[in-house]
Amino acid sequence: MAQQSAAQYLSLPFDEARDFFRQKVNMPTEAWDDLWQGMHSRAFVVAGAMKDGLLTDLRGAVDKAISEGTTLAEFRKDFDGLVEKNGWSYNGSRKWRTETIYDTNLSVAYATGHYKQRNNPAILKVRPYLRYLPSSSAHPRASHRQWYNIILRHDDPFWSSHTPPNGWGCKCGVQTASARDVARLEAENEESLYPVQKTAPPENLTEYVNKKTGRVLQVPAGIDPGWDYNPGRAAWGEKQSQQAVESWAASGDKKWKNMSSGNWQTHKLAEMLKPQPTKAALGEAYTETAHAVPGVEKILGGEEQIFSFAAQGIRSDVLVNAKSLVESIDDLPGVSPYLPLLREVLEDPQEIWVSFAEHLESGKVSLRQRLVKSVQVADDDVVEMVVQAEGGLLQSLTVTLAQGSVKARMGRLLYSKAEI
Repeated sequence: MAQQSAAQYLSLPFDEARDFFRQKVNMPTEAWDDLWQGMHSRAFVVAGAMKDGLLTDLRGAVDKAISEGTTLAEFRKDFDGLVEKNGWSYNGSRKWRTETIYDTNLSVAYATGHYKQRNNPAILKVRPYLRYLPSSSAHPRASHRQWYNIILRHDDPFWSSHTPPNGWGCKCGVQTASARDVARLEAENEESLYPVQKTAPPENLTEYVNKKTGRVLQVPAGIDPGWDYNPGRAAWGEKQSQQAVESWAASGDKKWKNMSSGNWQTHKLAEMLKPQPTKAALGEAYTETAHAVPGVEKILGGEEQIFSFAAQGIRSDVLVNAKSLVESIDDLPGVSPYLPLLREVLEDPQEIWVSFAEHLESGKVSLRQRLVKSVQVADDDVVEMVVQAEGGLLQSLTVTLAQGSVKARMGRLLYSKAEI
């Protein structure tokens, strides 16, 4: 019997799946485990695709499959064209490579989209349970059968690590259920091969050693390494109570756990960036937001502007809104004179770093991009500017009247000028 295609076990296209995929950021990677677990919810990666143009073309083909419901055969035609266009020499067979790219991206996008749908408060109120569905594959994994017909509340810890897909090519699923559904399913499946289980199985972990880093990780038995996470939770987060929201507002970054290793030292960079000459004159020291916003609009060339930078096979696009930027600055009189330098950081950065962080309460994963530049503003004065963006939107601007943005220069280095 032929194995079912992804199009046969996935649902029809829907907005939540498409929206999830489109918020990703292109990230060149050499191997599948360059990113881990929830990091994949924020970055679009294809192992071995190191050029941004190639990633953009691959992303377009996957987007077409998710948003239009194109088949694997149609995806393969698009794949052949973009491989020829970009001169990409990929590893593995065409059949295996296309199936992996297509299947992985669609299954995760649809699982993530369904997570957002079923976590609607109105849905949770009447259907608070989740049921682990048997695989639709012609050759299901024996190790996944142990979870068939497990029915637990949606917030049970089991789903943090066992929400499908649980591996490469996994075609298991989940389904919401009401209390009445649970009772009916118990009666229907009492004598079946897979009776309803209303308690989570005992935790059974196996060791996985990352050969590149030497890091030893504990992975639930039966789940492929790197797949033991809930893709929807990583993408959208769980609904936070008002108390949690207030706590986040008060504590800021303290509620986020860094997921990325690496810094200027591991990348063998100089501790201090070499100051660059500036083309802009310093501006006015504003004391009032109402006065600062029009001034920043002049710098940007309007109420908001997208600034782009491309080099070394990567591209950075950051949208800056004048009002939002001004309102985010704590020390407006101290920072505002340096706002005319903002363009130079966005259009000609010295370094671009990316790092992942996980919210400790909701589980949402964030991918933060930092553009860093050291600027010589006078004979003896140096200012270091760091722009942090998320999802292509400016999140914060930090201006330091000294050298040594060690904290900003952490995570994965996407770009560095030859002269540092």
